[in-house]
Amino acid sequence: MALSTHIKDQPWYLQITKEINEFRDVLDDKINKQREQIKACKKKNELDSKFALELKLNSDLTQQLAELNRRGTELDRVCGNLESLTIAEGDKNRLDNDKETFQVAKELTGIRFDFSASPNVAKGYIKNESRRLLQPFEIENGDSEALWSLIQTTSTQDWPTDKENLVPNK
Repeated sequence: MALSTHIKDQPWYLQITKEINEFRDVLDDKINKQREQIKACKKKNELDSKFALELKLNSDLTQQLAELNRRGTELDRVCGNLESLTIAEGDKNRLDNDKETFQVAKELTGIRFDFSASPNVAKGYIKNESRRLLQPFEIENGDSEALWSLIQTTSTQDWPTDKENLVPNK
């Protein structure tokens, strides 16, 4: 009763102000709690989104790993097959003879091929050490006469030194 008499002793506007302030405090608490819940939901949504992206990335990487494992297994199988291959003795002799013939031809003619050129072009240079000359060439495959002519011209003393008389590069 003391409280109710005390409330009655206060002016009416103070009582209303007090009730409004209490209501405002309760409302502020609810608003703050809802803001915190919204922040938590946004954070959870963000984390869920990141988690979904990580799951997708994990799935993609797992598929890539499976493909690489499959390729690795295939590569191991092919390497195993290659290890079991041997060159027949006759083929070894023929290969050694061809290497020797190539070296002799290279030294006699001075020709050096550029094996990085396209398959339909013979490209390289002819070197004449005694005359200290280098003659680059690029000739369509099948035109061996032009190549032999260039080798002959490069190896002779009357080889032209001016650029107009050289066999043109293509």
